[in-house]
Order: sequence, then C-alpha cells, then structure tokens
Amino acid sequence: MAKIMNFKKYKSLPPSEKQNEAYYIIGLDIGNDSSAIAFYNLAEGEAETIDLSGGYGKPSIPTVMQYVPETKEWVFGEYAVMNRGVGVTFSSLLRRMGQFDYLDVGGRSVSLAGVFALFLKEILSNVKNINPKAEIVGIVASIPAYFSSDAREEFTRVFKLAGYEKELIGLVPDRECVLAHYYRAVPEKPETAMIIDLGNRELRGGLYNVAEANGGISAVCASSVFDSEISMAALNADALQLFASFVPDLPQNLQEQLAAFAHQHKDLLFQKNIRTKPQKLYFNFMYPPVAHTISHERVEELVAPYAARFDKFLRDVLEKNLSDKAVAASNVDAILCVGGGFDMLWAKEAVTAVFPKERVHFYKNPKVITAEGAALIAAREVELVGAPLSLEDKHQLTSDIGLASGENFLTLVPRNGFWWQQHAPKLILVNSPVEGNLDLHVALQSPGGESREISKISLNDLPARPKGVTRLEIAPIFRSNAELAIKIADKGFGDLFPKADYEREFLVKI
Repeated sequence: MAKIMNFKKYKSLPPSEKQNEAYYIIGLDIGNDSSAIAFYNLAEGEAETIDLSGGYGKPSIPTVMQYVPETKEWVFGEYAVMNRGVGVTFSSLLRRMGQFDYLDVGGRSVSLAGVFALFLKEILSNVKNINPKAEIVGIVASIPAYFSSDAREEFTRVFKLAGYEKELIGLVPDRECVLAHYYRAVPEKPETAMIIDLGNRELRGGLYNVAEANGGISAVCASSVFDSEISMAALNADALQLFASFVPDLPQNLQEQLAAFAHQHKDLLFQKNIRTKPQKLYFNFMYPPVAHTISHERVEELVAPYAARFDKFLRDVLEKNLSDKAVAASNVDAILCVGGGFDMLWAKEAVTAVFPKERVHFYKNPKVITAEGAALIAAREVELVGAPLSLEDKHQLTSDIGLASGENFLTLVPRNGFWWQQHAPKLILVNSPVEGNLDLHVALQSPGGESREISKISLNDLPARPKGVTRLEIAPIFRSNAELAIKIADKGFGDLFPKADYEREFLVKI
C-alpha cells in the first residue's frame, strides 16, 4: 500500500488530525551491539518502548543479520546470534558506516547499507504489533558522537534503501537524546548536567549547560572527555586473561568457548557478595569440568586500576571545560549514567564517591533511554509537544593535525571536526628511497597555514625499497581529548613489492 503521509505533511496537519492513533512517531537507537525502538504515545503524551522480543519482555535485540544459503532467508537479532555457524553472520554494522563496504552474500556482492536496511525494516515492522494499521510518519534516529560525515551519509542511505527516506526527520547525537529524555520541560533555572557513558567502545563524559532559550531548551557542551582504556571491551579482555590463567592448557578448539564464558561470567566478579565470600566458577564447557574459586582480594586487585582511572576521568570532565576554572562536583545538578558498564558495582561506586547520590541517575537499559529520548525529539520536531531541545557543541579542533615535510602538509585530522569523531586513514607514498628507517613529523597547522611540530615519529625496520614504492597507511585515533594514537602499517605496492607484516602505533600528546 502506498504511503500517504510523511513527517512534513504530518507536521502541517491541524492539531486534532495529528491525534489519529494510526500515525506513529518513532525514536530509534540502532547501536553497534544492540538496538531499541520507541514511539510517542499520543494518548499518554509520553515516549514508550516497543517490545522487540516477541513477548519475552526484552527491550533491545542484537544488531546482527544472518544469511542462510540453504533457504536463502535472512535471520536477525537473537535468532542470528543463536544460529551462528548455520549461515553467514554480519555484525558491527554501525561501526562500519562511512566505509561504503560490500559484503559477500551467497556469492553476490551486496552493499553493507543494503544489509543494514533489511535490519532496519525488521525493527520498524514491530510497530505493526501495536497497531496493524500503523503508519510511521516520523523517525528520529540516535547516532554515536563519533560518527563522521561519511558515516552520516551512508546511514541516511540505509533509511532510503529501507523505504523510510521521507519519514526520517533526522540523525541526532546520542547525548542529545539522553538530555531530551531527562529534560522534558524547560528547567526553572539554568542547570549543569553531566552525561557519563560507559559502553563497549570507551568511557565518555561531558558537562552541559542547560537553560531556557527562545521558548525551548538550550544545552551547550562545556566539556568532553573520553578514555578508551576503560570500556566493557577492556573488562572482557581482563576477565578472559584471568580465566585463561585458570585453564592454561586449554585446547585450541575450546578457546572460543572460553571467550564466551568470560563474557557471560565477568559480571560475577563485580557483584556485592564477592566482597564477603569467595566466588566459585565452573568451567562446564570442558570435559571433565573444572572448578576454580576467586577470592574477593583478587577481584579488588583487578578492579583497583579501573577505579583509580575512573576517578581521574571524572576530575578531568570537571576540570577540562570551556571556562577558566574547574566546575565543583557539588555544582552539577544531574549526573546521567548510561551504558552497560554501570551494571558493575565498582563503576557506580566510582561515581557516587564524587557526586551527591541523590543527583546521580543510573539508567538500567541505556538503549531504552536513548530510543525514548529520540522519540521525544521527534514529537517536538513535528510540534506535538513544546520545548524543543537543541545541543550546541563548541569542542571543535582549532588546528589541522597532520604530517609536515618542508612546505608540504598532509592533513590527517581537519580543524572544525570533533575529538570523538572517527577519522579516515590516509595512504601516502614515500617520495624517496627507504633503507629501513624513516622519520615522520607530526604538526599542528593554523588556519593561516603556519605549522608547529608536536612530535617526531621514527619508523625502524621498514622494508628496503626504492623511491616511490613504499606505501603506508596512516590512521589517526584519539585515545583521549589530549592523546592521539597514530597507527602506521605497510600496504605494499603492486606485485613486485607485496605488503609487509609491519604495523606500529605511536602516541602523540596534543
């Protein structure tokens, strides 16, 4: 059936016609690992989560697609995870946005955006479970703060391929969705809010000055700090290393089961009872099964460096802001904690050790919060409710960061971008013979074209090659707001000079 409505037409309807219960305003949080969907309930005047589990009460599902060659069918979500090994499984879809990749699907080359569009259609089809006559008229989708302009472009294409191009109101940073969920109305007086996100990728934090502006809510980002050393991925790696030490002679074919075991049982290491009695783990995927007891002292030893780093991180968020002095913890009105990492007791304690407990809000399922926040933003955009929220971010790079050689300058990270964005790697050809060693000069370049060297990188043991055939990939990755990692890998040059097993990483202070 042809669609007769989109968000622009819906926005222009008289208020009485907007209350038609067949019209749905949607908020999405399509994450790299899991996804959630919410709608704006016209009758209640509230955002409400849609159950994606088919009645099992799970508010989110894995962002995974699987193609089964035998039946030529697509499976998504939990079923795709449980059926790993049956077909070809595709995950980490969001993280790959902006690369414009193609995938091998049953011998055919299919764009990543096309596969992602199938997942999006499946997610949105759940609206029919609420109302078989439902017509989606507006969508706001949350996106990660690190999304590049290329990632935005490709993600927008996903909506077009899924048939929801005209319904898409916009892509909104996840931080803005969290703020929109908390600030339903204009605050009575200016407030300072902090968002702390402990996810799989990294720990992020920022301060926001929230106040009334032009009849709506203005949120200005006052600080932005992140730390990739604290993440659920890092915790998984530590748990895996600890568990591997208990079974040092584990056969190679059981390594994958051990990784899954570590992922499932790492939470046990951080529960409250571990501080009063030992925790016994049963490695039941082995034959014969192995049991091992972990003392609370060992767990505290494991957590201590994370807790110390987390405390420093919180201090950095307060100190490294746009004003001339640090913000006192007592002057932060609301601390909004999102991300799966806050299921860990030590993470909660790290926050409440710095901020008054009554001001700290732990969100059990951050996907739901972000999706509902996106739905509220969508409702505001089509003028169902007032007090629209706008987020202004002044944390842009003021200089280009790149490689300088004489008067030449190769930009790796352009100014006016943000610290947390992904920055595409660059390929360079070395216009001189290479005898094994090569120096690269990292510099900042002002808008006026003046360069200032901040680091010299010395590459040693490169393959010896003549002029013009050493091809290097240089990838800039911010580890924090003050540290830039530069990964350099040899990419070879044609059949005569194949790619060498050469990869180095250097840390540059900004």
